Amino acid sequence: MKIAANNLKRFCEEILKKNSIPTEEAEVIADSLVDANMIGVDSHGVTRLSLYLRRTEEGIVNRNTNLEIIRETETTALYDANNGWGQYAGKIAMQQAIKRAKKYGSATIGVTNSNHFGTASYFTKMAAEENCIGIAMCNTTPIMVPWGSNEPTLGTNPLSIAIPTNRHPVVLDMATSNVARGKINLAAKNGEDIPIGWAITKEGKPTTDPLEALNGYLLPLGPKGSGLAMMIDIMSGVMTGALFGKDIPRMYEDKEPQNLGHLFMVINSESFVDIETFKRRMDDRIEQTVKSSPAEGFEKVYMPGDIEERNREKHTREGLTLSQAMFDELKALGNKYDVPMEEYLSPAES
Repeated sequence: MKIAANNLKRFCEEILKKNSIPTEEAEVIADSLVDANMIGVDSHGVTRLSLYLRRTEEGIVNRNTNLEIIRETETTALYDANNGWGQYAGKIAMQQAIKRAKKYGSATIGVTNSNHFGTASYFTKMAAEENCIGIAMCNTTPIMVPWGSNEPTLGTNPLSIAIPTNRHPVVLDMATSNVARGKINLAAKNGEDIPIGWAITKEGKPTTDPLEALNGYLLPLGPKGSGLAMMIDIMSGVMTGALFGKDIPRMYEDKEPQNLGHLFMVINSESFVDIETFKRRMDDRIEQTVKSSPAEGFEKVYMPGDIEERNREKHTREGLTLSQAMFDELKALGNKYDVPMEEYLSPAES
């Protein structure tokens, strides 16, 4: 089933607003979800909508985000999201980091008492579009075992870095696990197996069954991924006053606020070199990679973010493809909130 990205975004916005979420926040949440689908990260896309709504209906997440600054200097600030929306809190925090970095050269903004914020690259691309370097990270549900352990005390704790260029930004966005848990949820929803190496059962055994994986634990991206996840947990959780490690409630199973922490950093590249020179040097750096000889089995060498940008171009041109299970789930949500999905489908999309 195909649907134009703008139509899918409007559909999600209307459902969120029907759930008494303020229009400004609904627009950011919907934009973040559909943006994830646009770049091919379906695990963080509209598949999350039903979970978000369930958590608001159960009173686990507040419908509006009452942001307040609790500490600040010229180049830093700490926001309390008051159990509001991670996407909205993240956008405001990143906007503030960009503003301060342009004035002072760099800035770091933390957020505490927040919730799932979607893809980290959603925020770092905001900085790159302003000719700054953006960095974003977040701690998450402890569903991953540290390297050498069978006890889950780490989240998949994502990290994103985005760099401005003369073309689209160079964007790294990675989980510190072998795979984001959302991909396992998506595989379970679509009745698909998962590769060995993504997760283990509760008994510590490898598995290809997504349901066993969801009841078990994710594996880190080796010892380096485990160490990186720990550092992100410290900076976004320990330092901001949010929960951290095994104390964070599970997003899918536990019926209590997660109190997640986010950290956003922005570097104004013009503090070091004028932007034209920087982008010209980035042209050279990109060319070194994309024009290098592909290894056996590879057709082309990419910079970080190239494949996602290619996905965006394709989905802008052709629309987004939803699995039947995902379409049925969204249609059911639309029926529940009196937002008929058929009104957002053109004949060509249905």
